[in-house]
This record gives sequence, structure tokens and C-alpha cells, in this order.
Amino acid sequence: MLTDLEVDWVPVAEVGEVRMGKQLSPASSRESGIQFPYLRVANVLDGWIDYSDVNSMSFDAVERKKYGLIPGDILLNEGQSLELVGRSAIYDGDPGAYCFQNTLIRFRGGERVIPEYAQAVFSQWVSDGTFASIAKKTTSIAHLGGDRFAKIPFPLIPLAQQFQVARVLDSVVESERSLRRVMKKKLKIRDGLLDSILNFCGEEGRVEFVPCGEVIKMAGGAPLGQARPNSNGRYPIVSSGGLAGRGDRNITSGPAIVIGRVGEGAGSVHFAKGPVWVTDNALWVSRVSPGWVAEFLAIYLRWRDLGKLRSQTGQPLITQGVINRIGIPHLGLDEQRKVVQISNVWDDEFSKSCECLRKIRSVRSGIIGDLLSDGPRSYRSTVAD
Repeated sequence: MLTDLEVDWVPVAEVGEVRMGKQLSPASSRESGIQFPYLRVANVLDGWIDYSDVNSMSFDAVERKKYGLIPGDILLNEGQSLELVGRSAIYDGDPGAYCFQNTLIRFRGGERVIPEYAQAVFSQWVSDGTFASIAKKTTSIAHLGGDRFAKIPFPLIPLAQQFQVARVLDSVVESERSLRRVMKKKLKIRDGLLDSILNFCGEEGRVEFVPCGEVIKMAGGAPLGQARPNSNGRYPIVSSGGLAGRGDRNITSGPAIVIGRVGEGAGSVHFAKGPVWVTDNALWVSRVSPGWVAEFLAIYLRWRDLGKLRSQTGQPLITQGVINRIGIPHLGLDEQRKVVQISNVWDDEFSKSCECLRKIRSVRSGIIGDLLSDGPRSYRSTVAD
């Protein structure tokens, strides 16, 4: 039993190296010299790294050595929405094939810790709110901070037991990977159907296109704290990154189209049929013109992939002006509802897979959760200072 182990609580910095990545700037993107691929928050997901959309910037030889990644390095989201700050994954690419940006923190474990065990601990700290409790909050994003992360007491157990934990977790993680592959296939089928329908609508002369600004009116969200968040809250809280918890207040009675405004979620589109609270890193549609189905508009804007239209200098951002200029195909109400129906059939299938994934992750969290339950919590206030 994990709870029977003798745990030595030591600062993270004593069991591995903690390093922030290279700061991205317009100059570093344009500098002459070797343009080298780097990973950012969008690449580091919950337990896995997406290498399909990687940017490049200038890294000299010294910087490539300093910021280069080797297998076993753990990357954590330094800047994120509050509920996702500290999200992590183990780098499994070739040695030196990628560097990393300063929106990420790299943890390179020493001889006393194995990557699989350390990443399981970090994942639990996202789930139990440890990272959120020490993060510095701005109006739209939370920052974990390399120094604050390095001070958190880490539950160090003997290596033999770490390998035992890793073996148990490996079977759970493999189930997650398998289910994600199934989910990816379902999304591909759904997107293929929508592509065939919406691309057909977009063929020249078939339908009239109306500027988005003539169809919807948008408003900005409000700070998370004003929603009075709590685990038993009546209303979902939606941020730029999606569902961000529950609270006692709603900002709209719904149905609600929510568009990520700033951060890595800028350009994301979420839809809620009922009342929700929308945080200040997102926009929400306060009015839909007659003759339009709100859910169809959400589907179309999501299909348009607004993330491609966001600014690429500094923090990602998409403005109302950019969104307002997008053309929306003026389909009849019956045609709009048909698109919604097709999308919902596949979304229901996807939701079933998501529920299975949630249960698997709950098992994973429970494996390590007992080990951390008796750890010191008084450090939360001191580390955050």
C-alpha cells in the first residue's frame, strides 16, 4: 500500500533541475541564424505531447544546449488558465530535437526520482488544486512560476516503490492512450462530415455569406471570482480553455456561444445550452439575430478554426473586430438544424468516450492521491508569497 510507505518531503528543486524556457519575442522569431523548433503550452497536454503543430524561432548553439530537451524531461504549463496551470507531460522525442518556450517549465529529474513517478505527482497537484493555490493570477491567465514550483515539498519515496507506482500507472495510461485514439477517429469522422457539408455551402454562388458582426453581438466575460466558484455551484464556468469549474452565479441564461479571447485558448469556441458564467479571458454572444440557430453558429465558427486568425505577437489574442468580419453562410433554418443534428450525433458518441476517459483518469488520480493526502499543506501560503 502506498499509504504504508515512508515519505520524505523535500523541495522539488532537491530532486531535479527546474528551468524556465526561452522568452518568445517578435525579434527572436525574425532573427537570422538557425530557426529551431520549440514546444509551447499548446503542445503540452494532460500526460502527452502533441508534436503536430510546432513553431520555430532562433536558438544559438549555447541556447540549444541550455533549452534543449532529452527523453524523460517533464514539461509543465507555466502560464495557463487557473484550472490548468501546471499541466504536464513527459518529453519522449529525440534528444535535442526540440527546445522549449518560457510558457513552460522544464523539470529534469535527478538520480532519486524517475520521470513517470514525478509526472504522476505533478498531475495530482493539478487535480487537487496545489498548483492553482500558489499561482500568481492576472486578469486572464495564471502563472505557476519556476521559483514557486521549485519550493513545493515533493513526496520522495524509495526508487523501487516509484517503479512499482509507475508500473501500475502505465496500464492506466495505456488505456487512456487507446481511448484517445478512438476519440480522435470519432472527431475525424465528424469533421469530415461537416467539411463536406460546409465546404459545399461555401462553393461560389450556392449561398449568401453574411458578416458575423451582422449576425451576433458579443460581450466580454467577467472575473472568475465573481462567479463565486465552488464544487457544488449551480452553474458551469466557461473560460477560454473550456469548462473551468462551477459557481453560484451565471452571466447569461443561455444558450451561450463562448469564444476564447486571449491565451492559448484564443479562438476556441464552446457552446452551452443553459445558463453559464463566462470568465474574462473569453467573449460570449449576447444576441443572435432572428433567422439564425445559435448552435449552428457555434459549430460553424468552431469549424472555421478561429485560432488561425489570432495575433501571433506576444500573448495570443483574437479581437471582436476579426471575428465580426468572418462570413457566415446564410442557410435556411431547416438546413442549419440539420447541420446541428449531424454534429450532435457524433458529439454524443464523443461524450461517451469522454466519460470513460474521466473514469480512467479518476483511477489514475486515486493511485497517487492517497500518497499525497497526508503531506504538508501549510506550504501553500508561504510558497505563494
